[in-house]
Amino acid sequence: MTPDHARLTLADAVASLDAVPFQGAAPRIEAPDAARKPSSRFIRFTVGATIYAVGEAFVTELDRVPKTTLVPQTPAWLRGVTNLRGDILSVVDLRVFIGLDSTTAAGRMLVLRLPAEDFSLGLLVDGVDDIVVIEDDAIHPPASALEGALAPFLSGMTVVNDQLVAVLDLERLLRSTDIRQFDEVQEDSRCEAL
Repeated sequence: MTPDHARLTLADAVASLDAVPFQGAAPRIEAPDAARKPSSRFIRFTVGATIYAVGEAFVTELDRVPKTTLVPQTPAWLRGVTNLRGDILSVVDLRVFIGLDSTTAAGRMLVLRLPAEDFSLGLLVDGVDDIVVIEDDAIHPPASALEGALAPFLSGMTVVNDQLVAVLDLERLLRSTDIRQFDEVQEDSRCEAL
């Protein structure tokens, strides 16, 4: 056994078997590419004239803009709530959140979930482009300080297919006081009811 083959894990060996069509011969097992850079998959979408990307791990599904029920005394960017297969989901209009006009019915809704937490949210965007792989070291801080509602939630900027893409830190956005302000209201009203 060569030193390269000794470093393969069982998962690597199974993956290499799946990648080679069966032709009656034993498949060739190759060592993992040491030069491969760490990367992640992102969902790329547009809001206004800006292209954004969010980690695929946070997106559980893609849907059309749903009918929503308005919730009184909430910010304009909270479009309301919707029933998604029996789950009540808050729907945030990202266009309004950043100061643009409301998302049209032609837009899309990304259903987002925080890992290891029972918190989901619908995020309305203009359109979803595709899934892209971005190397970790290709995401850089913006060249100058950014302003606006999403500035505190940017991981950085990158270029994908010759287009500048703003990479959002969804964990930070979904845990922000803006988005989670209604959690406290619900908890307070439960305590008052007891």
